[in-house]
Amino acid sequence: MKWPPYLMKLRFSDGNHDFGIWIPLFLLGPLVLVFLLAVFIILLPFALLALAFTWRWEWMSWLFEGIPAVFRCLLSLRGLVVEVASPAEA
Repeated sequence: MKWPPYLMKLRFSDGNHDFGIWIPLFLLGPLVLVFLLAVFIILLPFALLALAFTWRWEWMSWLFEGIPAVFRCLLSLRGLVVEVASPAEA
C-alpha cells in the first residue's frame, strides 16, 4: 500500500550557501482537514438548496468516481522531486 509523503524538504541555494528546511506534512494534514470541514459546513446549505431545486442525481456518479482518483494522485506523490532555478541559472 502506498502512503502519502510525510516530509517535504525545501533546499535554498544562493551559490555560496545552502540552506534546507524539512516541513512535516503529517502536521499539515489535520489543518487541511479542519479547513475542508469548515468549507463543507459553509457550502452545505447551498448544495442542499441546489439539490432541492434541480433534483438531479447524475452528479453523484461523478463525485463517487472522482474521490478515488484524487486519492490515487495524492498517494502517487511519494518520491516527487521538483527543482526550481532562477532565470539567471537556467
